[in-house]
Amino acid sequence: MVHGALCLARLDDGTSLMVDGALPGERVEVELHHRKGRLWFAATVGVDDASPHRVAAPCPYYGECGGCQLQHVEYGQQLALKEAIVRDAMRRQHVVLPPAVAVHGMDDPWRYRWRGEFHVIPGDAGMADARLGFNRVRSWRPVPIDDCLIHHPRITGSLPALQRLVRDAGGADLTALHLTVGERGEELLLRPRPTRAIPSAALDDEARSANQRWSTTSTTLSWRGHDFRVLPDTFIQVNWGQLETLYSAVLRGLGPVAGTTIIDAYAGIGVLACELATAGASVVCIENNRDSARFGVLNSELNGCATRVRYIAAAVEDVLPVGGVTPGAIVLDPPRAGCDARVTAWLALAGPAAVVYVSCDPATMARDLRLLAVSGPYRIDSFEVIDMFPQTHHVECVATLSRGELAG
Repeated sequence: MVHGALCLARLDDGTSLMVDGALPGERVEVELHHRKGRLWFAATVGVDDASPHRVAAPCPYYGECGGCQLQHVEYGQQLALKEAIVRDAMRRQHVVLPPAVAVHGMDDPWRYRWRGEFHVIPGDAGMADARLGFNRVRSWRPVPIDDCLIHHPRITGSLPALQRLVRDAGGADLTALHLTVGERGEELLLRPRPTRAIPSAALDDEARSANQRWSTTSTTLSWRGHDFRVLPDTFIQVNWGQLETLYSAVLRGLGPVAGTTIIDAYAGIGVLACELATAGASVVCIENNRDSARFGVLNSELNGCATRVRYIAAAVEDVLPVGGVTPGAIVLDPPRAGCDARVTAWLALAGPAAVVYVSCDPATMARDLRLLAVSGPYRIDSFEVIDMFPQTHHVECVATLSRGELAG
């Protein structure tokens, strides 16, 4: 299996296929659906010789909805496959991992998403019988759903009321509802797209009639005794329940932080920064999104650590090469595209003694680690795989690096 939960298969004539819905070692019947160059893409339509790790997907929309790719795989094997995919990405870039790689799953790999975006799907009568749903597999055409097994119960339990809201008050230009759970699971932060497609008064009326606690401005998420104000469009880890596992790996990589200066690159709204500052570190946060930076400053004030948190509202690649800060360590949590080349170049030439790299894409992480730890001056001391997205092909990784001599 490769990244994307596709299995590499070959026909008797040597033709290569990437197959949805299969498992390594199975013999399956497939249906071809498109071709890129010499590589065909196909979907499993029958299983002749099933893997012992195959299970019946519990979701009735699985295979039609494009949100999940691994519900047909028992959860322990999902973790094994994700680890193998990560290792393969590293091997392709000649990145050598430590002998022991920790893999962290979830006790309950369902109902974990605290944020989601639901498409509005007009019916035969237009908005009068509209429904909510997600894009189909390999398509921009959405499929209507009544439940989603990977979304938080506050979201799925609100779907009937949200559907009534869309039908009764949604304008013809309404395309989606962006939802975030807050206030310890008791509140739903709601953002129509476009924002004015639902009148605020109608939204308030539906919330009252359905006995729902809805907000359209901001909400609060909590972690380790800290409270964080969140906007609909500011980045958060959607699996908030697994946040402790992810950030514990980061904190282990950093070690004792009291009295040190740490750069939190791609800092978002300051969730990790507040914990580091509370532990006695001085934290320089770099965040390109000005709303996130503004709320990061607010969150540091709310959590009583503003004197040890400083925000720079600019792109990481524009700030680091300029210098002016001598950190003891840096935390990198870049978007899926990985670090800009200017970031990895600065790290290789003038980076701090310790780097903790958090990534949601094994391929771009492997590319960056090649520059830092294969041809660059760092070595990888620890590597952890954290499953933040059960039932899907996505995976999070945390690598801890320490600076040594430049590789010859």
